[in-house]
Amino acid sequence: MILETGKVVAVGDHEVWVRTIRESVCQSCSARKGCGSRLLNQMSNGASTQIKVAKTFDVEVGDEVEIGVAEQALLNASLLVYLTPLVAMMILAGVSRSLLHWPDLGVALAGLSGLGLGFVFVKILSSRLSCNPTYHPQLLRKLC
Repeated sequence: MILETGKVVAVGDHEVWVRTIRESVCQSCSARKGCGSRLLNQMSNGASTQIKVAKTFDVEVGDEVEIGVAEQALLNASLLVYLTPLVAMMILAGVSRSLLHWPDLGVALAGLSGLGLGFVFVKILSSRLSCNPTYHPQLLRKLC
C-alpha cells in the first residue's frame, strides 16, 4: 500500500476531499536526487492536490488523515498508461514493415497511428477501470 497523509478540506455524505502535499514521499526515497517526480514537485513549489476518497468512517474538516492506494493497482495502471501505446506503435510499425513491405514513411505513419490507437484504447479502458474500487484511493485512518 502506498500511503500519503493529508488534511480533510470537505466532507460529503459518501465522499471526503483530502488535500495532500507530495513532499512527504520524496523525503524517505533513496533516489530523490535523480528523480523526476521530485523535480516536478520543486517546480510546483510542493503544490497540493485534492483527492476525492470514499468516506468509510466519520471525519471532519481539518482532520489529518492517511490515505492509500494498493501498489498492484498503481503498477497495473502505470503499465496500462505507458506500455499500451508503445506496444501498439511497435506492432503496427512492425506489421507495416515486415508483412506489407511499406517504405519508411509508411512505417513511420503506421507507428504514429498505432501510438494514437494505443492512447484511445487506454482512454476507453481507463474509463471502465474508473468504476473499479481497487483503483481508487482509500481512507485508511485518522491521525492524531
